[in-house]
Amino acid sequence: MNETRLVAKQLQQKSEDSRLIKEARRALIDYLGCVLQARKEPKVQEFGRLWQQEGGKVNSLLGLHATPERAALINGFAAHYLDFDDVQANFRGHPSAVIYSALLAIAPPSSQVRQVLQAFIAGVELAGKLGLALNPDHTVQGWHSTATIGTIAATGALCNLANASVDQTTRALSFATSQASGMSFQNGTDAKPLQAGLAARNAVTAFILSQSRGSFTANEDSLQFWGATLGFNETSFSLLGNDWYQPGQINKPGLWFKVHPFCSAALSGYEAAKMLWNKGVRWSDCVQVVVHYPPNGDRALNQQWPQIGQESKFSIEFIIWQVLKFGDVKDADFTARFVDSQFKIDVAKIVRKHDLATTSATKRPTLVETVTRRGIVKQLVVMPLGSPNRPLSSEKLQEKLLMVLPKEKVAALVDLIVKKEAVLQEIYWLIQ
Repeated sequence: MNETRLVAKQLQQKSEDSRLIKEARRALIDYLGCVLQARKEPKVQEFGRLWQQEGGKVNSLLGLHATPERAALINGFAAHYLDFDDVQANFRGHPSAVIYSALLAIAPPSSQVRQVLQAFIAGVELAGKLGLALNPDHTVQGWHSTATIGTIAATGALCNLANASVDQTTRALSFATSQASGMSFQNGTDAKPLQAGLAARNAVTAFILSQSRGSFTANEDSLQFWGATLGFNETSFSLLGNDWYQPGQINKPGLWFKVHPFCSAALSGYEAAKMLWNKGVRWSDCVQVVVHYPPNGDRALNQQWPQIGQESKFSIEFIIWQVLKFGDVKDADFTARFVDSQFKIDVAKIVRKHDLATTSATKRPTLVETVTRRGIVKQLVVMPLGSPNRPLSSEKLQEKLLMVLPKEKVAALVDLIVKKEAVLQEIYWLIQ
């Protein structure tokens, strides 16, 4: 049996592991916070208007009428627009922005929340296993894993939700591989969240084709061929169908959650700068700042001289400058029309080096070295706050929702997500 069919068989499982369900709930809380914050953004509103469709069903997250494919597209764009959404280390992408966006576009409002959580767990499992097979080479080559691996993972999640047969799931995965694309050079532009939206939309398209009575055909060994096309050998994909949920990709290596809307590759550098500030280091005292990474550790941080706020989400220079100058980042600056003109002068003091040892995908080592008039002060951070080994508290995780919903609504929403028999419609009533 080929690996694609083995994966299709595994995707029929419904995990009942309470530890995996708990993390899927945390991801859903975080996802809703990201979407609800983004829906007030002018670009997200315009994007929704472009793709809404009269006569389509209501997209319950943003209150627009759209077909399932367009609903997934809008959901994914909104969820990833602020780059505030979760990350999985093996996947090296944003699972919720694609997987939940596709699931909520397809699932009827009467669906039990628990069924959606189980499907999400299956999607993250597939994303993590594909990431193990492809990364780090896949992302180093310049692919955007959220869009490439995410398309396939979200398709698997949809098949799990629908209790699709092995044959249907095999075809769906094949249709997904034909659409899986996205490039990391789009970091800092609207095309990056677009790629997350397209991945969710393409997953829905693949799923609908696989469910059609027309029995549309597709190559049944698609994952192997897809990998070979990307330049990977058969061995890379030989374990995709083995050892699912042992212990589960959603828990190990687990999900990263953010406290600020910038790229997760900057989290360790941000925290190191905060610790330096607390030690008394100030930008005005700095002669030079050296940021040390392992080789390719800053691959996603492709904006050394950002000109607009959107680009600064991918600039460790801008993030460290903000912290050492003001004591912390200002979230509003990441959506500002222009970057502070003083930064454009000061950035010359910051350099990057790639001289740290390569480590596991679960760690993000960053050493920030400040050369001041009083001497050199260094700070290393390997696992920042929000990483699986230093998870956010429940209260901290809910802060995104508290920025857009009254406290009592947030409490009711969290209770619904935890409630075993809750249905999606109850969530939609609250957030609308």
